[in-house]
Amino acid sequence: MTYGPIIVIAVVGRLLIWLLQTSGLTKRLWQRHSILTELGECDLCLGTWTYTALAWAAHVNLFSPFYAAGISEVATGCALAFVMHLLRIGWTTRFGTLELDG
Repeated sequence: MTYGPIIVIAVVGRLLIWLLQTSGLTKRLWQRHSILTELGECDLCLGTWTYTALAWAAHVNLFSPFYAAGISEVATGCALAFVMHLLRIGWTTRFGTLELDG
């Protein structure tokens, strides 16, 4: 198994999630309904759908010996979203700034 396509999808997906969460057009879209607001603010939720779409488009399957149409793409999207979510939390914890109110 080659890891090149998985790494490319992980990086492109993270950039796409960031763009979807920060652009003005999608921010207005997220405000149209409370469910969309929760989807837009949660990088794990948005990442699940983003990585599922990228896995489907690039034909990437993390569980390559086993394939079930649709289910494999969703499982790949969920796994990549979770790993990237953990990496983002770790990066923010290590290099982010903490703002205290009061």
